[in-house]
Amino acid sequence: MEETLLPAAWKLDCAECHTSCGSCHVAWPEVAKGGLLDRHLFQKTPPMEKTCYACHGSRFAGEYMGLLGKTADVHYEKVQMVCVDCHKGDQLHNTKPETSKRYYDTETSRCEGCHPDSKAGSSKTAMHKAHPEGTLGCAVCHANEYFNCTNCHVSLDIKEAGKIKVIFPSDPLFTFKIGKNIDITPNNPYKYNLVRHSPMKKDSLASLRSFQDVLTGKPGPEDLISNYDALPTWNSASVHNIQRHTKQNSSCNACHGHKELFLTKDDLVPEDPKANQKIIFDKIPGKIKK
Repeated sequence: MEETLLPAAWKLDCAECHTSCGSCHVAWPEVAKGGLLDRHLFQKTPPMEKTCYACHGSRFAGEYMGLLGKTADVHYEKVQMVCVDCHKGDQLHNTKPETSKRYYDTETSRCEGCHPDSKAGSSKTAMHKAHPEGTLGCAVCHANEYFNCTNCHVSLDIKEAGKIKVIFPSDPLFTFKIGKNIDITPNNPYKYNLVRHSPMKKDSLASLRSFQDVLTGKPGPEDLISNYDALPTWNSASVHNIQRHTKQNSSCNACHGHKELFLTKDDLVPEDPKANQKIIFDKIPGKIKK
């Protein structure tokens, strides 16, 4: 299995985005069909639209630049900030593998790094004092609806013997959901965050069994995600459509008492992993009496 399926699947699919230095500094990523950026010259700062967005197109580029029918992020709309303004080389190059898990990376930028006067507990803004420090992630109040996926991350469609086509059948939708943070880290220390549905389900990798069959003549294991219930598919989201003024931060009761803004059992489906139960609100915050 490990000698055939995983390396081949990596080369066919994963490595189109999870790739080498050249796919940012010399050429377009494979997922964008490749091609040199400027002959064979290395680009010290990769052009955002040709490199970052080739892999992070639907969720981040679309949200950030306002290409999905929603308002662009204020950092792009007002001052045309690019990815590397926040995501520095140490983070992108993973120079500290011991902190490689998302939100554990100490090099990751946080809102408070550029907006120290907005930090809960020390801010002069009245709304920033409404909740104790460490309660809400900034995006809970300052993001708009964002892009989601609900179905499988990848499916390998075998239509002809020996020919394998990668397809992405996920159903996109826009949501805004506040959920519990069950993995508090140095860069994600908040009790409640916006959450995004990861495009994964129990049989998302099932077609790799057929892939194994094509490679070796023997189908792969029946269950390729044996620990599916251990981790949630609703996870903390780094939403890239930040605004100073949003619908939910117009007043306390624009958020409190609005069930549609909170992840509850009604948002889950039977196919979800059991770990999603840890993310939901059993009872949403009620309206504040004036």
